[in-house]
Amino acid sequence: MNLYYMTKYWPITLFITCFIVSCTSRIDQLRNDFKEPPEQYRPVPFLHLNGQLSTDGIRQRLVEAEDLCGFGGVAILPVSPGPYFHDNRMCPGMSPAFLSQEYFERYADFLNISRELGTEIILYDDIDFPSGSAGGKFQAEFPEYTRQFLVKEEMEVKSGGTIVKEITLEEGSTLLAVSSMEMNTRKILDLGEHVKDGVLEWRVPEGDWRIMFFVCRHDTSHPHGHLADYMCPEAVEKFIKMTYDEYDKYFSGFFGNVITKTFFDDVGFVHSENTWTPSISDIFRRKYGKNPALYYPGLFYDIGTETRAARVAFYDIRSELMAENYVRKVSEWSALRGLKSMGHPPENYSPNSVVANGDILKFYRHVHIPLLDAIFYPGRGLHGFKQISSAADLEDKPIVGAELYGAFAADMDSLTMYKVVMEAMARGVNFVVPHGMWYDTDSLNMRIPPLISSDNRLLKGTLPRYSEYVARCCMLLQGGKRVSDIAVLWPIASVQSESYIGRDEHSGLPVANWVPENVVHHRLSDILTNELRRDFTYIHPEDLINGKITIAGSTLVLNNKENLQKFELLIIPGGSVISYEALKMIKQYYDAGGKVLVLGSLPAYSAEFGKDDEVKKMMLGIFGENTIGAGGQKDLTGISATEPLRESKLEDEIAKNDIDLFYYDALNVFDKSIRNVNNRSGEFVLLTNVTAGSIEGALKQLNPVPDVRFDISFSAEKGSGYINYIHKQKDGKDFYFLINTGERDIDGHIVVNGKLEDAEIWNPHTGLIKNIHNGKVSETGDGTVATRLKIQLPAVSSLFIVGSSD
Repeated sequence: MNLYYMTKYWPITLFITCFIVSCTSRIDQLRNDFKEPPEQYRPVPFLHLNGQLSTDGIRQRLVEAEDLCGFGGVAILPVSPGPYFHDNRMCPGMSPAFLSQEYFERYADFLNISRELGTEIILYDDIDFPSGSAGGKFQAEFPEYTRQFLVKEEMEVKSGGTIVKEITLEEGSTLLAVSSMEMNTRKILDLGEHVKDGVLEWRVPEGDWRIMFFVCRHDTSHPHGHLADYMCPEAVEKFIKMTYDEYDKYFSGFFGNVITKTFFDDVGFVHSENTWTPSISDIFRRKYGKNPALYYPGLFYDIGTETRAARVAFYDIRSELMAENYVRKVSEWSALRGLKSMGHPPENYSPNSVVANGDILKFYRHVHIPLLDAIFYPGRGLHGFKQISSAADLEDKPIVGAELYGAFAADMDSLTMYKVVMEAMARGVNFVVPHGMWYDTDSLNMRIPPLISSDNRLLKGTLPRYSEYVARCCMLLQGGKRVSDIAVLWPIASVQSESYIGRDEHSGLPVANWVPENVVHHRLSDILTNELRRDFTYIHPEDLINGKITIAGSTLVLNNKENLQKFELLIIPGGSVISYEALKMIKQYYDAGGKVLVLGSLPAYSAEFGKDDEVKKMMLGIFGENTIGAGGQKDLTGISATEPLRESKLEDEIAKNDIDLFYYDALNVFDKSIRNVNNRSGEFVLLTNVTAGSIEGALKQLNPVPDVRFDISFSAEKGSGYINYIHKQKDGKDFYFLINTGERDIDGHIVVNGKLEDAEIWNPHTGLIKNIHNGKVSETGDGTVATRLKIQLPAVSSLFIVGSSD
C-alpha cells in the first residue's frame, strides 16, 4: 500500500484493530471469570431482620451468606411482628425499632462487616412491604399525604323539581366533580356551578337523571391507606426525607462501594383499583382541553361514544404519575449517590396492569434495574415475565432483576430453585434476589417460607454451586443486544378502555387478571415462548410515535445505543382500541413492505378523543374489497372471532359495529385468516382463530426464517417444564442460552441463522468450556445461511453456545 492510502485509511484501520483487540480482551476476561465468577453477578438474597440484632449475630449471617452459600451480599429487609404466611401463628419482628438510633448502629455493623468481606448491601427502603409507610411514621406525621381513593356517591332524581343537597366532606377530602347523567340519552352535565357554600341547588330538567358526587379522600381503614401517595410529588419527597435521607446522613461513605443498589417493593395499587390523586383532574383539563366533570362518570358507566377515550385518558394520566413520582424520584436520589435503583410494583407479570400499577412498560421507565417478583409457587406469572424484560429493552437497561421464591413451599428443593431461575433468565432476567435468608432461623419465627440458607437441611451444600451457576449466567446475560425479530404491540389502550372502577374486583378472577376477551397478549406470550420457541419484545404504542422505534424499509428498528433490535414482524394481540397516531405509523410500516399480524380482532376505536372514524377508515383502507371477494368492501373492525358470536348477541354486535349480516357470512368463510398484500410485499393478516397451530402457520408465511430453530422432540405436561432460549450479542460474540426445565433429557439439534464460527459450549453448571465439532453450515432455498448444531440438554439443565457470526 502506498503512503497516500496508508495516511488516508490508517485511522479506520487503527479503530478496527483496537475494536478487535478490545473484544478479544473482554472475551478472554469472560473466559477466566466463567470458572470463578465475580461477586457482582452472584445472587443477593433478602436477609429478613427478625429478632434481637447483635454485632455477633450480624457477622454470623454475613459470613454464612458468603462462605456457606456463595452469595454476593444481602438485601437488608427489616420486618415487623406478623402472622405466619400460611396461618395466624404470630412471628416476631425486629429489635431495635426501625429508624431508631440503635437500628442505625446495627446497620453500621452490616456495612462494616460487608466491607471487610468484600460483599455488597442492597438498601431496602422501608420495613415490611409495600414501601411507603416508614414503619407507620409516615401516616402519623403526614396523614394529609397518604394514599387517596376515588369515591362516587350518587342519587337518582326525576324532572320537574329542584334538588337541594348539602355536600359534606371529610377532613382532607377533595370534591373533584358533581356530574349528572340523563339515563336514557347519557347526556352529562357539570353541576359545579350549582354548588354554593357546600350546597347543591339544581332545578332538574326533563328526563331521568343520576347525580354523581366524585370525591378524592383518605381512608385509614383501608389496608393500604397508611402508605404515601405515590402519585403526589410532595408526598414522595417527604417519604424520601424520612427514610432515604436518614441512610444518607449516616452512611454516605458506603454509597457506591458497599451499598450498591436501592430497593422499593410493591409500589402500586393492587386491591385498591380506585386509588386516585386530586391532580389528575387538573392534568386532564390541561392535557385534553376538556372538562373532567363531563367524563368522570365514564370511570363507572358507559357514557356513550367517548367512554373509551375518557378511560384511556384518565388511566394514562395515573400511569404517568406513578412513573414520574415515586419511581423517578427514588431513582434520581439513588443516581446522585452512585447507586442503582431497583424494585417492582405488585402483579408486575399479570395481564391487567391498569388496576395493579398503571402501565407496566411506563412504570419501569426511570428505574435503573427493572425487577419482577416470582412468588407463591413455581410458574406463577411466567407468561408475563417478558413485560418486565421488554420494559428494560425499550429503555436500553442492561440489567433485569428478579425477586424469586418468595412464599414458595417451606420444603422447596434445589431442583425447583434451578428450574425457576432458568425460566426467568430465559425471559430476560440477569440479576437474582432470592427470597430469602432470615436473621433468626427458628421455624417458629420466620413469617414467610422458604428459608434459603445453609440452615435449611434441604438446601445445605447445594447453595454454593447454585450461586456460581447463577453468577456465570448473569455475567454472560447482562448487557449487550438481545436478538428479537418479533415485536408485539402492548395492548394497553384496549385494557384501559374497558376497565371501569370495580370491574377487575368483581370479575371473579384473581387480581389483575381480567382483560377484554379479545386481548390475548398473555396467551400469545405462552404460545410464542413455550410452544413455538420464538422470542419477542413488547413495544409501547407511544414508542412508534416518539421516534424511539422507526421504520427502515420492511423493518421496525428499536433505536437504542446498545440494545438495538430489528423487528421483521409486528403482532397486534387483539383489542378493539388502538392509538390512532400509532396506527398511522403501523400503516406506514405496512406500506413500506412490513408484515403485520393481528390476532382475534381488528381495532375499531381510537385511544384519542374524536378519532374513531379515522381508525375505521384506515382499517378499511387496508382490508378493502379484495379481502372478502365479490361481496365488496365491508367494515371488519371491532369483530372478534376468538369465540363464535351467540345468536342473542348478533343484533347488538351488528348495531354496535355498523356492519351487516354479509360480513358474518364472509367471516365464516375466512375462519382462519383474512389477508391483504400490497405492491411492496407488505402483508396485513387478521388471524381470527388464535391457536398455537394457526400462529405457527402465520409465522411461516410472514416471518419464515426464525433466529433460532429447534429440531427437538419434546413434550411435557402443561407447566411442568419448558425448552426456552435467549440470544444475546456482545463483545463481538453471540451467546445462545438454552434451557431444559423438563423431566426428560434432550438430544437433538438447533439451527441458528448465519454462519457461526468457532462455536463452543460454555457450561454454567460446571464452568467448563469445550469446542463444538458438529456444526454444519448450509444454505437454504431462499439463500439464507444457517448453522446446524447438535446439542444435549439433560433434564433441568442449561448451556450457552458461544460463537462468532458473520
